Amino acid sequence: MRSACGKRIMLLCVLAAMPASGLMCAHSSSTQNAQPTGQTTPPKAAPKKPPQEPINPDETAGVRGSAPPLRVRVLMSSKAVENAHVVVKNTNGTLAGSCFTNATGDCKVDVGPDDYEINATGNGRTATLKLHLTKETGTVSIKLLKAKPASTTAKP
Repeated sequence: MRSACGKRIMLLCVLAAMPASGLMCAHSSSTQNAQPTGQTTPPKAAPKKPPQEPINPDETAGVRGSAPPLRVRVLMSSKAVENAHVVVKNTNGTLAGSCFTNATGDCKVDVGPDDYEINATGNGRTATLKLHLTKETGTVSIKLLKAKPASTTAKP
């Protein structure tokens, strides 16, 4: 029995000699890291992103400038085509503008000087024109042609 008492007294002496801050750190770290078995810490929430800038039409819909609008006249058999759909695309394939022709076959698209591909469709016909637009470019005429049917024969 004496040896058990001696061990307890020795333990008390060691504990009394330790600084109190060491005991607090050991105690506080063990309670912070204590988790029920089988559970993991929840993931940290992602930081909030700033709201996106509004889309600038001058950057996404072609180059706009002080040039007059592109005027397009759509013809078929030398006659004006009403309600033809004209689509103007940038060189990278993005939409620069579009319009529908009036009774005289004319429409205008607000784009600035640059290279464009102009597609026109109407009355079951289509036409494509590649154009470098400058400030001096006047009205552009497009003649609609019959659409070529897709090839149905398979090549060996």
